[in-house]
Amino acid sequence: MMNLHNPVHIAAIQLCSGQDIETNLAQAKLLIEKAVHLGAQLVALPENFSYLDREGNKIQAVENLEDGPAIQLLRELARSNSIYIVGGTVPLAAKDRVTNTCLVFGPEGLIIARYDKIHLFDIQLDEAHSFVESRYIAPGKEPVTFDALGATMGLSICYDLRFPELYRVLVKRGARVLFVPSAFTWRTGAYHWLELLRARAIENLAYVVAPAQFGRHNAGRESFGHSVIVDPWGQILAQAPDRACVISSEVNFTYQDQLRDRLPCLNHRRLP
Repeated sequence: MMNLHNPVHIAAIQLCSGQDIETNLAQAKLLIEKAVHLGAQLVALPENFSYLDREGNKIQAVENLEDGPAIQLLRELARSNSIYIVGGTVPLAAKDRVTNTCLVFGPEGLIIARYDKIHLFDIQLDEAHSFVESRYIAPGKEPVTFDALGATMGLSICYDLRFPELYRVLVKRGARVLFVPSAFTWRTGAYHWLELLRARAIENLAYVVAPAQFGRHNAGRESFGHSVIVDPWGQILAQAPDRACVISSEVNFTYQDQLRDRLPCLNHRRLP
C-alpha cells in the first residue's frame, strides 16, 4: 500500500457529452490518456459522461456490468495504464427504471466500488426548466467509500451536493477525498456550484474533486461546467475553463492531517 504521507496526483475531466455514445467515449478516452500523460494516478469523469440527453432517454444508453461499452472502455483504460478511474456515471438497468451509477475501477481493471445516486433531482425552477429524475431513475440507498492510493475516498453525484449529511457519513467512515461527478445546470450552478463544493470541503476538512459537464447538450439542457479540485481549507487548487479538458492537482494527506489537528472540528461533533 502507498505511504499515506506521499502526495498523490488526481485528475478531473470536463466534457460536453451528447447523444452520440461513440463520440463521447472517444473524447473521454483521449482525455483520460492525457491525464495519465500528466502523471495522474486517479482520474475522475463527470456524470453522464457516456450519454447526456433528456432523462427519459437514458434507457437508450443503459449498460450492464459485463459488456457495456463505457464500462469495457474504463476497465481497459484502468488496467492498461495501472490507474484508478472514478467512472462518472452510467445508466444501469433497474427493475422498472435505471440507476445513475458511479463505478470505480482499480489498476487491474476490476470494479472496486459502486454507488447509485441517492438524491434525485426533482425540481421546478420555472416554466421552462423542470426536472423529474425520479420518473426514470431508481434512487440508491447506501453511502459508499472505497480505498485507493493508501486512503479512503467517498462517492457522491451532482444533486447529492446539497445534502451535507451524506458527506458527514462518508467522512465518519474515513473519507479523505470526496468525489462529486456532476452535470450541474447552468441556472443553479452559476449561483451555487462553487459555494457548495467549498462548503463541503471546509466543513469536512476534506479534498473535493468535482468533474463536471459544461455547455449546451441539446435545446433544453445546458451545464455549468467549472470542474474543480478543492483542498481541505476551501482553496481551489484547479479549475476548468469552458471547454473539454483535464485539470489536476496533487493531494497532500500530510497537509490535511495538519489542518485537522489544528482545527479539530471533526472531533468536536455533539450530534450523531
